[in-house]
This record gives sequence, structure tokens and C-alpha cells, in this order.
Amino acid sequence: MCRPWVSLLRDRDTVDRLIDEAGRILPRVDDDLPWGNARRRTPGYLEVQRATCYGRLGLGAEASGLWSQVLEVVPATARRDRGVYMARHATAAATAREPEQAVEIARDVAVIAVETGSARMRRELTALERAMQPRQDAPVGRDLAEALAPVTEGS
Repeated sequence: MCRPWVSLLRDRDTVDRLIDEAGRILPRVDDDLPWGNARRRTPGYLEVQRATCYGRLGLGAEASGLWSQVLEVVPATARRDRGVYMARHATAAATAREPEQAVEIARDVAVIAVETGSARMRRELTALERAMQPRQDAPVGRDLAEALAPVTEGS
């Protein structure tokens, strides 16, 4: 949903306008294609897209707040999606200068990533590592490396 070019333009207003527009159109989507029913399978589908876009825009605090809301409604049984969203939440927390929260979330994501073997989740954890790069030599950076060790060792 989040068109990379919109995020690259750093244009939050356009992101919000397009997602709001999609919200008006989405109820009319009724087909059997896998992408067509994603909104029915994913609680808070459009807010997932908005949080993803905000994260790509570098709006860490805003993205983190949305991820907290989204994760309240994503069922624990949707482990792969939940793990990806949690990893994005951790990256948003890191971007929002909340590295301890990022590490706390990453610990849970690492468990899910190892159990599921999700490549998507591993990519999101790589993005988290990049976001935490400036803190790699600090205690919180070492805590992150320790938390992600089971994932990186399994690669």
C-alpha cells in the first residue's frame, strides 16, 4: 500500500490522503484474489499501511503509536504478520529515540523469527539493526545484538 515514492518524498499529507482515500474505496473490493481480501484477514489493515509509511517517513513516534494500536488487535495466531509488525514497531521506537523499548520488542520478535523462519521478519530486523547502528557500542546496542543473536546465528 505505501508507495515508496510517497515516503521518499517525505510527504506525510499525501500518505494520509491516499490511505484515507483507500479507506473509502476498500469496502467495495470484493474478489477472490489474495490481495483483495487482505483487508478482511488483517485487522487494522489500513492502519498497518499508515504505520509502515510513517516509519519509512522517519516519523518514529507517530509510527510507534500506531503500531501499539495495531498490535492490540492482531491475533497472536497471526504469528508471522504479528512478528513483522512488532519488528517495524521496534524500528519506529529506535527512530523515536526509545532504544530500550526497541530492544524489549526485539526480544519477542527474535523468538518468533526463529520459530517461524520468516524471511520477511529477518529483513525487518535488519532494518532495526540499521536504525540502532549509532548505538551499537552502547550497552543498549549490545543488548540488541544479544537479543538478535539467535536470529543472526540461524541465518
